[in-house]
Amino acid sequence: MSAIEPKKRRSDVGSLRPKKQLSCQRCRLRKVRCSYEVPCANCIKDRVECVQPVDMRSRRPKASQVMKLEGRVNSLVRFINTLKNCNSVEEKNKLVADLNLEMLLKDDDDEDGVTAGVPPAPQQTATGGAATQFVNEDDGGTSHSGAIYGPTSVYDDAIMHNNAGTLKKQKDDNVDTIVKMSQDRDILRCLHLFFTWQYPDHNMFIFREAFLIDFFTPKSNSLYCSKILVLSICALGARMSDDKRIYGRSKEFYQQLKSMLLSSMSKPSITSLQSFMLLAFYDICNGHNSSGWMLSGSAIRMGFDLGFQLNPELWFVKSKGDVGDVAIRSRVYWGCYMADHFISLLLGRPSILKMSDASIPETSDLPDLSWIDDYTYSGYLKQKGKYQATSVTSYISDPLNQIINLINISDNMLNDIFTKSDDTTSSNDDTDLNLNSRWEKLFQYNRQIVQWKKNLPKDLQWDRDSLRKTGENPTYSGIRYYYYVLLLCLNRPFIGIENDNDAVKKLIGNDNDNDNDNDNDNDNDNDELSPLLVCLEAIDDLYESINRFQNEHGYRVCSIFIVYSSILSISILLLTNSRIQLVSEQRDRLHFFMGVLHGCSKTWKLAERSYNLVKEKIQQVSIKEDAGTRDANTSAVEVPTPLSSVGSVTDTQNQQLLFDDNIDFLGGPPVLMTADLFNEDWEALFPDYVFNSKN
Repeated sequence: MSAIEPKKRRSDVGSLRPKKQLSCQRCRLRKVRCSYEVPCANCIKDRVECVQPVDMRSRRPKASQVMKLEGRVNSLVRFINTLKNCNSVEEKNKLVADLNLEMLLKDDDDEDGVTAGVPPAPQQTATGGAATQFVNEDDGGTSHSGAIYGPTSVYDDAIMHNNAGTLKKQKDDNVDTIVKMSQDRDILRCLHLFFTWQYPDHNMFIFREAFLIDFFTPKSNSLYCSKILVLSICALGARMSDDKRIYGRSKEFYQQLKSMLLSSMSKPSITSLQSFMLLAFYDICNGHNSSGWMLSGSAIRMGFDLGFQLNPELWFVKSKGDVGDVAIRSRVYWGCYMADHFISLLLGRPSILKMSDASIPETSDLPDLSWIDDYTYSGYLKQKGKYQATSVTSYISDPLNQIINLINISDNMLNDIFTKSDDTTSSNDDTDLNLNSRWEKLFQYNRQIVQWKKNLPKDLQWDRDSLRKTGENPTYSGIRYYYYVLLLCLNRPFIGIENDNDAVKKLIGNDNDNDNDNDNDNDNDNDELSPLLVCLEAIDDLYESINRFQNEHGYRVCSIFIVYSSILSISILLLTNSRIQLVSEQRDRLHFFMGVLHGCSKTWKLAERSYNLVKEKIQQVSIKEDAGTRDANTSAVEVPTPLSSVGSVTDTQNQQLLFDDNIDFLGGPPVLMTADLFNEDWEALFPDYVFNSKN
């Protein structure tokens, strides 16, 4: 028996096995036997090129290398998809600039070096299970270093500040962009128009000095100037330009900044907050109330994300700001507080910012900068040779603080008078009692508002004579217009109630009986606080102020305060037309305010839409009067235009027709509902409202 041959090992067998050839690509596709020659018999027969596949069976990559490559491919795919969805060339350039290409293309064995430039893809755990990583594919490596997290948050402030190095290139690009913008003459002109004619007004949330410093001397760590904020200011400033080319760029600025702003929602910053608020006013001033309302809400939400309502000295984290930063932060918050309540007042909607939510101290001014004269009204006067030094010391912060005090009074008034009464009894006299209570509170709050005006610092006080002399200065007009707009908004729903409602007549009669025992001064004081007289006095003051401004500067640079004051004045004049004779002075007032809206139509679309709406309504009244009184030989109401006056209405029935047809479309509770909100939907929203026509 032959000797038993030793058993061959698997490794020995494998080493003797001939290497198996691979079929050529054509044979593999056709699924036919290949001769494994080069070229193969089939390709020779068909006279085609024989392509041999690359044999990678002996070059198996490591699992870690495969995972790295998969992550890199996924990152590149996400980047390409994001780039494809960009709406403009600038947005694409910004996306490329923000990407850390050096880290993305780095080829080493460091696991973190492969995908450091972009967010990593989900990876598999050692056990084969999926370790889910929640990645925002639209984030693009966003830094959230500006966000503030409260003491109850699950996040720690420190962990949100660990990627400053990856943002260096982006900050350098921002500096270059600001430098180029500061050399653009159109942009400089728009900034001049904005800060001369629209500042401070309702734009006090911008600290002009801080913005201009960062604009003309940009740094990588600038907090108060960015491309988005510059475009926001230019979009509003260009509306006032006489140059058609610059005026036409307003819409261009608006569309560009809106696209950029909405794409930066995940990057909270002070400039983005300010841009959202400016964008809101742009929409509201052009009659788009709904979008403006939502944009202002986004601004305030971003402010809460930044913790702008908090006093840095009271944070649970260590404060990094100096005294100047605290002052600027305070201006941003309290400026937004004023803007939020102003928008809420005009649209008849609840405000978001509350006094109780804020720990940030009251705002204060920083020292004046002599080199910013080109962006101030006093600098404008110096260019015209009309500048005269004055002893006025209050500039922005003191008026803003006084407006905040006025807002607190108006908030209490809204809660006490315009909210549902706690008295829910089913008595037949419930409505009358409710109206009596509201009527008494109205006089009390009117007295508080008038007293607020009397208690102003000496340099902020004004009367009709001072309006006649200084109404052209937009710097100090903001507090005055806010006072009159608030008075008209809060008193307008009560105009005429005393003549239409028996309960109010009875109340007035009782008041008169009681007043007989008092001094005549008290009688006169009560008369002056009635809603009708309060509104008529305010309209006369507004006439003097706006007339002075128009004579000095024209209509092109009128602020939105002037537009809203004119709309409210027209509304009240038409309401009173049913109860008092439309005398020559009131016709002149109506004609004047209609002329203001017509003159401001080029700058603000809200003025144009309101003017056309009032004109159309009065034309409808004229048609009804012509049809109903054709045989009575009565004159129709003329349409108010800048070139014609409004005719008087002598017939009582025609007066009532004008009143009934215009009361609802000119307003709702408790404030004027403008532009696209001219309707009667508020009656459905406020069924318990005491002045609802169905009650």
